[in-house]
This record gives sequence, C-alpha cells and structure tokens, in this order.
Amino acid sequence: MKKVHRAAFVVFPRVEELDLVGAWEALGTTQHFSTENYVLTKTVGLTSKRVKCAHGLTINADGELSNLSQYDVVVVPGGPGVREVMKAKRLLHEIKRVYEAGKMVCSVCTGAFVLAEAGILKGKKATTFHTELDKLSEYGALPVKERVVVERNVITGAGVAASIDVGLKIVEILLGKEAAQKVAERIEYRT
Repeated sequence: MKKVHRAAFVVFPRVEELDLVGAWEALGTTQHFSTENYVLTKTVGLTSKRVKCAHGLTINADGELSNLSQYDVVVVPGGPGVREVMKAKRLLHEIKRVYEAGKMVCSVCTGAFVLAEAGILKGKKATTFHTELDKLSEYGALPVKERVVVERNVITGAGVAASIDVGLKIVEILLGKEAAQKVAERIEYRT
C-alpha cells in the first residue's frame, strides 16, 4: 500500500545541528528504498526561513510554522536556543494539537523541554540530555536515563548523538523493523 509519511523538523536560532540532522538522515534515507512507502522530510522555521544553528551552520527552512497537524511526525531538536523556543506560544499550541490528534511528536536532547512546556510529557517517561534529565520532573514527566523513550505517540531521545536513534525508532514505527535495519545498514550505524 502506497503511503508517504510527512515529517516536520522544527528549526530555530541556535538549534544543535546534530540533534536535527541525525534523525533527518535516518528518515530521509527511507526514500532510497521505496518510491511508495517512505518518509518525506521538511524543515519548519519559527519566524523566518533562514536559521543560524548553534555551531554556525545556516539552514534555509522549507517553510514557516503553520499547521503542524498536516504532518504525521513533528521532531523538535534541542540546543542552546531551546529556552527561547519554549516561550513560543504558537509552537507550543501546534505541538499540543499534533499530539492530541494522535500523531507522533518527538524530541532530541533538550528539545524535550519544548514538549514538556507544551504539556505533553506530564505523567510520561521521558529522556533528554544527561545533565538536564532531572529537570524534566519539574514538568511532571518521569525522567529515565535511556537513549530513546517511547510513550504512546511521544518519543524522546537523550543527548545529541541519540538523534540517529530517534530517527531509526520513527522509521521502525512508521515502516517496520526491517526498514529501520536497512536504514541503519545504509548509513553504517551500529544499533
């Protein structure tokens, strides 16, 4: 059955590059295996299309924040700019709408705090960057020291390099374990 899954990656000033591109690489690689069943990735900027990341990489977002519920998956990376993003009421509202629609909401590293601020981690196991992990409990989350945590339609990933693991978990959920294994082999990632 033909199914193209749509994934939006939220980008913002001082986003951590690897938080973003690790999961992006895993999802984007699915297009190499099928023209009918894959994940189509897009970047969504908060206020502008041009975003300067934490280590200087500049990204031109595919679009600005709008109706995120048109996507099957929304991924929120972390980075030094995440504290400002946590104040973006429109983004928080959109993330909550995606979650309530039963679609997949994911974070990498400190992106978990955006999900927490949106109110969707309360009572759920979640993970984030190891030095920030205990702070998740301030939002009612149940912090666990794991690389990837799946709680229904919410996925959280630990530190920066866990981005690839989050991407592979999304592929597994959307396309199956075999597809995730093919992606890991293609990108030469040992799971």
